[in-house]
Amino acid sequence: MPTVLVVDDEPLLRKLMRLMLEQAGFEVLTATDGRDAMKVSEMHRGHIDLLVSDVRMPVMDGPTLVQEMLETDPNLPVLFVTGSSERVPRRKDKYFPFIEKPFSAGNLLGTVRKMLEKRH
Repeated sequence: MPTVLVVDDEPLLRKLMRLMLEQAGFEVLTATDGRDAMKVSEMHRGHIDLLVSDVRMPVMDGPTLVQEMLETDPNLPVLFVTGSSERVPRRKDKYFPFIEKPFSAGNLLGTVRKMLEKRH
């Protein structure tokens, strides 16, 4: 069962994503911001198959989190969740996939499944 780390500072959205993913059979870890996500990833090193992160968060934003996590796992798939596609970061010439808020369960699950299929 693939493990997804969901990072979002909005409690309701974080809970909703967790429930959608769990009902689809994924193991889900959650974090409230980038710094919290770094702690969670340390505790589960090597067991996170996908990072789903909000772009704008207090303490540590999504792009900073991704930069940190890709240092330890350069092949970790990243899906950004954002309120505006204009703010989706990129790394060098690599664009990260994103879904815009609000999104449907089908959109989230379809994107997650496609990303995990590419990894395995």
